[in-house]
Amino acid sequence: MEITQDRRIDVFCVTESWHDTDSVCLGRLRSSGFNSITAEDLSVNHGGVVIFSASDVIMKLLTVDQPSTFELVCVRAVVGQLTAIIVQRPGSAPVQQLFWDELAAVVEQLATYQAPAYIAGDFNIHLECPDDPHSVQFRLLVDCYDLMLHHNAATHHRTLNAVITTEDAGCPEHVDSRSSWRPLDIDQFRSVLSLPSLCQSRQVAE
Repeated sequence: MEITQDRRIDVFCVTESWHDTDSVCLGRLRSSGFNSITAEDLSVNHGGVVIFSASDVIMKLLTVDQPSTFELVCVRAVVGQLTAIIVQRPGSAPVQQLFWDELAAVVEQLATYQAPAYIAGDFNIHLECPDDPHSVQFRLLVDCYDLMLHHNAATHHRTLNAVITTEDAGCPEHVDSRSSWRPLDIDQFRSVLSLPSLCQSRQVAE
């Protein structure tokens, strides 16, 4: 987490953390001054999603309908009054209609907050394949709510992490995701975080 301090990253979203609220790792981060919020309902745990923030950024857990087909954490951060949502849908589970219904319900609630919003996560939808039926339906849902979808390319096993923003949140200049920490090249990761587009005073990173 020294990277978040060095680069002034205020809000940091993580999927597949494999840690819950009582994790020793999260406890150490909190003792170092970071704030962290994990899913309250641990019965729906598809890898563990966490949202971290810098010590001077206050986060408030927002109440949203808890889905059963994916893991979710939704917070309001006092940095620019933005809303941040982290999502993890298990790739081992088939995409069912209930997933679309629950995702639409979350986005519907998001619209009531009237604040710039970021939805980041691992949806396990093949967005790199424009003709894939689930990819088409995902994009239609995003367009239906006047949201913007940002992504780069497939990460692992053709799975794509995606970032979605409301129009008033602006367009991220750089979106890059990592799905597995073991092969992570730390030097390359630091180099990417040093890009001018990321080294601004207020950033949200996945």
